[in-house]
Amino acid sequence: MAKSKVIFAPAGATNWAESLIAKAKELFYAAELDKCIKPGDTVAVKIHVGEWNRTACLRPEYVAAIVEEIKKCGGKPFVTDTTTLTYHLFSSRFDEISILKTAYRHGFNPNALGCPVIPADGYIGHDDVRVEIPNGNILKETYIGRAIAAADVLINIAHAKGHPITSYGGVIKNIGIGAQSKRGKYCTHLAMWGDPADAIGYPLVNAENCAGLGCKWHELCMDGCPEGAIKIDEKGLHFDYDKCRLCYSCQVTCLFTGQSTIGFKDDYFPFAQIAMSDAAKGCLNCFDPDKIGFMAYIVDVAPECDCFPWAGTPIVPDIGIVAGKDIVAVDTACVDLIDQAPNYPGSRADELGLKPGDDKFKAINLVTPRIQLKAAVKLGMGSMDYELETFEPVLGPDNIGKWQYMQQPSTLELRKWFKYGHPMREVEPFKRVEFKDASWKQFE
Repeated sequence: MAKSKVIFAPAGATNWAESLIAKAKELFYAAELDKCIKPGDTVAVKIHVGEWNRTACLRPEYVAAIVEEIKKCGGKPFVTDTTTLTYHLFSSRFDEISILKTAYRHGFNPNALGCPVIPADGYIGHDDVRVEIPNGNILKETYIGRAIAAADVLINIAHAKGHPITSYGGVIKNIGIGAQSKRGKYCTHLAMWGDPADAIGYPLVNAENCAGLGCKWHELCMDGCPEGAIKIDEKGLHFDYDKCRLCYSCQVTCLFTGQSTIGFKDDYFPFAQIAMSDAAKGCLNCFDPDKIGFMAYIVDVAPECDCFPWAGTPIVPDIGIVAGKDIVAVDTACVDLIDQAPNYPGSRADELGLKPGDDKFKAINLVTPRIQLKAAVKLGMGSMDYELETFEPVLGPDNIGKWQYMQQPSTLELRKWFKYGHPMREVEPFKRVEFKDASWKQFE
């Protein structure tokens, strides 16, 4: 069986042709993503818009570059993401107004992108399509945001980075969580799997650790549960598993505020990766396999997800971009490239003394990210066996202007205007001053 082809362009540039934007456009064609699109196709460009105050999410230029090429192919693109659960105290994407305000703050707006920006699951996250996953490892159904499911083409543009629950977030997570509506996210959080009191997905509650009314966060803990599953009184914490629907609010609130009462069971993290791959398969089931393409920017590789309202120090220097048609191969290449990279000074990887080749996200987020990859392979989503083809542009007169603002050099444009008067001529004659001592050494 032939290896899946993944195209890679390294970060770094010394000339016009080596800009990461120019290389992204080259990869769009080298990976044959253009062949997914026929004139008139609606194209869902799935991204993660990032959380409010997040500084490590994708830059809008990275997305606009691909939108421009989709248009050249005759496609009708729209950039999309989905609303979230209220998984921490200040979630900024829980309804349409909030997610659009956050997207616009990060520069993801129609003016910057050149196309509409649409929350795929509607005003409060209920507009979705139920999708069966007969061969799911855990999930047998999921719910995909309607705007994504109704599109003709899916171009999945991910930011490769860490994730505290799924260890790593790339193209699988970008749809395995990011294409799900609110009830799809509940399913992916394993809210429909097993009995609440026993199931691995439900919160780990250490009631004996709760300070009760003495905890300064107790009111936020109770009020933050949308189902009213938490009660704290003079006797301590009372947790009603039958009401819990797994939004993560109590767990994240408790952990982020430095408490240790409500958290996660250890086995939840690998199961979460498996369920996420199931949900990603549900999204892929909405499309013809020839109508899907994947890209991932391996830049600003923070240890945590873009869902966080802050950004940790990147664990490795910027690596580049990968693109391909195989979702598993693209994520496998990303993880391998990150593992092979040197540590970023002062990062968590540096603190742990990790070496090139170590499983970085396993060390940092405690579970190997390859669980999600192997689960996706079992679902028939792709292969971890890939061939990495590196694209290195060569600068020449024939391509110097290929991806620039205008293909003809601006110096030639200015030359036309100078025919009508050079700016320097307008101040002539001017006083010339003789340099008696032209040395700059005294200023060293």
